[in-house]
Amino acid sequence: MGVSSRRLGGGSAGRSRRDTIQPVKVVRLAPIVALAAAVGLVAPAHADPDTDFDNQLQHYGIYGPHDYNPFLAKIACRRLGQGVDPDAAASAQFLSHNLPRGTTQVQTYEFLATAISIYCPDLAPKLQNIPAR
Repeated sequence: MGVSSRRLGGGSAGRSRRDTIQPVKVVRLAPIVALAAAVGLVAPAHADPDTDFDNQLQHYGIYGPHDYNPFLAKIACRRLGQGVDPDAAASAQFLSHNLPRGTTQVQTYEFLATAISIYCPDLAPKLQNIPAR
């Protein structure tokens, strides 16, 4: 009977023993939890840029084939970078002819801004002064 009361924590020695064991378990788990959190936070930052691009477009209500939208975004970056499109308005005009029918002007500029932020951030100044058309 004395043995069973110790197993159930009936004596004061059992409670103090249990109190000292729990913090040790927490201390042992802390590095594992910290590592898992660090991996969870770092992994999405290094994901596939095409997937990140498609995911961002979905927030704007722009849908399309996974390969098509990133391809179009890269073309828009190249056109802006090489001067084929002199400004964001010209690039948006190009995109409006190639995005699905029903895409609004706001969505077109959201597409362009997202494309620049992911594929050609050096061209971000092109978005600063968007001429009215």
